[in-house]
Amino acid sequence: MLIVTLIMSFRFYVYSNIRNYKADLTALADFTFAQMDQEYLEKVFAATKDLYNNMPEEIKRDPFSDEFRKYSFPLLDDKYYEARELLIKCRETTNISNIYLGFYDEENSRLVLVLDGDIDEYFYIPGQYIEDHGANLESWDKIVQIMESNWYMSLAYSSMLGFTATDYHPVYDKTGTLMGVLAIDTSVQKFYDEIIMFNAIFLPALLLTFILIALIISRIIEKHVIKPVKGLASAAQSYTARDKVNESEETGYFEKVEMKFANELADLRDTMAYMEHDIARSMREIRRVSAEKERMTAELDIASEIQQSALSADFPESDRFDLYASMHPAKLIGGDFYDFFMIDDDHLALVIADVSGKGVPAALFMMKGKEIIKQRSMSGGTPSQILEYTNNQLVIDNEKAMFITIWLGILEISSGIITASSAGHEYPFISDSEGNYTKLEDPHGVMCGAMEDMQYEDYTITVPKGGGIFVYTDGIAEAQNSSEEFFGLERIEKSLNSHKGVSAKELAELVKKDVDDFVAEAEQFDDITMLCLQMK
Repeated sequence: MLIVTLIMSFRFYVYSNIRNYKADLTALADFTFAQMDQEYLEKVFAATKDLYNNMPEEIKRDPFSDEFRKYSFPLLDDKYYEARELLIKCRETTNISNIYLGFYDEENSRLVLVLDGDIDEYFYIPGQYIEDHGANLESWDKIVQIMESNWYMSLAYSSMLGFTATDYHPVYDKTGTLMGVLAIDTSVQKFYDEIIMFNAIFLPALLLTFILIALIISRIIEKHVIKPVKGLASAAQSYTARDKVNESEETGYFEKVEMKFANELADLRDTMAYMEHDIARSMREIRRVSAEKERMTAELDIASEIQQSALSADFPESDRFDLYASMHPAKLIGGDFYDFFMIDDDHLALVIADVSGKGVPAALFMMKGKEIIKQRSMSGGTPSQILEYTNNQLVIDNEKAMFITIWLGILEISSGIITASSAGHEYPFISDSEGNYTKLEDPHGVMCGAMEDMQYEDYTITVPKGGGIFVYTDGIAEAQNSSEEFFGLERIEKSLNSHKGVSAKELAELVKKDVDDFVAEAEQFDDITMLCLQMK
């Protein structure tokens, strides 16, 4: 406890003060940037970098030589001294040691100065640099760490200044490109002295206090904790044995435990004595949770109704075709969907799809896919182009890796020709003018949402007058009975051909009835969705 208390006290004391230092320096840096001429700042950085990079290496080796200074003199114009004067004022009017701007030469571990606000005896002219000799300069990685932190700064010690902290701030040009850094040196010697004084007083006092408390507590614990705890443990054992005989009978074991003081152990005794009340409250909580579950079920029912209302059931009466679709979810909310809508006066879009997974996530992904398909279809294009666009849109932000199998057909009403494309969906059934349905093994593409930039293939179907098309999801073919047999494609074809001469709605309902009769008492595993179109 002593060590933890000391560490926590020291941590909060030091950390909060360092953050205050950092916040003050950040505010000073922001003020400095606001006062400086951005255009000149970019100009002097560019000129200094050009001077430094193009200087002969034999001259660059000694940044304080006369030859080196001659290279820098052209940069010391009036604008330079105006900018330097601003840094000097910032230094003189605040409690800092120096403020300067520069850029880092990572190859040679040098901080190249551009503008220095130090006193005249020590200031650096453009191009002069500080090298990493004896760990006097931070590495570039450490400078980046300081810039990104809200408390961290580098710390150094010198006999002249004592402890000094250095903070770095990024310098950007108008395009947001990093040009260099603004560095601020500030003395923290006073803060260091305060820490020493804090430890010198706080640590001995804390140690003596804990020794005294430990002696007192050791005597109190024996008398007022250990003995009552033994009494509670004995009462608990007796209560547990009695409780197994008759859970509803009240007992008085905990009330008989003697407590001389009204403390936490006395509260524990009273709590155990009223344990029956806690059990009653628990039962009430169970009923409340049950009611909450019923409320959530009711909300899911409403969500299911909303989903069903978003799916069209009957197409407006047409003298050219008969159209009907339905969706029966396995849960309250399904992942299958269908859609049909007029693109123009002679083209009708037909869509049926199956989302991976079930429940609310599948329903949300379903609504997203449904809207993307419809919006893209109204913009024109072939089914394969529409599926390519839909696939790329569904891949975006698809962190759950969900996907949709889609069959999309566009009917030219005047000719009965359907141009279609499949994204891994079930094979459609096509009927001739006599109503005889056969399976069409159309070309399949990859499910939408699985991978971006997938290609899909268009194909055409001619539906004669009196003929039709029946598309569905795998919930029909994979419906299982109690013997784990699948309904299968052959039974679908048989069901379709056994109900000739009925409307599209009646055909869909009769197929659903055949599936239900086959499944019987087995649980519905997947959503059952179908769409039926008949040319008149």
